[in-house]
Amino acid sequence: MIFLALIIALAAIACKERPTAKAPEKMAKDQNKANLDHTNYSQGNYHREDSKQGMNQNNHNDKKYADIIVDVISDQLYEIELAKTGKTRANSLRVREFATELEKHHTKRLQQLNALAGQFNYAIPRNLSDSQWKDIQDIESTNSKKFDKKWIDEVISAHNKAVDILIKGIDKTDHINIKNELNNTLQEVRSHLESANYIKNNIINK
Repeated sequence: MIFLALIIALAAIACKERPTAKAPEKMAKDQNKANLDHTNYSQGNYHREDSKQGMNQNNHNDKKYADIIVDVISDQLYEIELAKTGKTRANSLRVREFATELEKHHTKRLQQLNALAGQFNYAIPRNLSDSQWKDIQDIESTNSKKFDKKWIDEVISAHNKAVDILIKGIDKTDHINIKNELNNTLQEVRSHLESANYIKNNIINK
């Protein structure tokens, strides 16, 4: 009984170390909508961002841009946590090295995206959602012998989803700074995807 209580206590501590919300990306989007509605009302449908960029963007476009940034940042947060898991749990040295590269690249990209969002005073997610944490925990709980394959499959799946998010975002974006950042992110994600597929086919499944 004491041992069981200790396990429960440790699990509770671990959960507390992981700040989370059911859907932080939705909370950020809702906050952005409220902020932009207020700005639109107070500035007569002309935003502070517009004067900086010399663009006559309306409230709908600003909301669209904010949503794109939120989606991409949410994905980066997940990729970072996934990389951390691979770095500590993978059996293959090459997989651990790749996970370390992913963490470094996605952390740097997240910083750049956060800075871009800051230029427009956009609210952004800071933590993973409950569903994202469940996916991470599912990977973490994988049997050691099966971990590398499970992890690389999730990396490939997550990066494929990221490619879709970025392409849709680029197609919807006219703002030059946002479009450039999304294009740079897409190029990096595709590079990761190529490496992940190589590792899966030539190292893990060999």
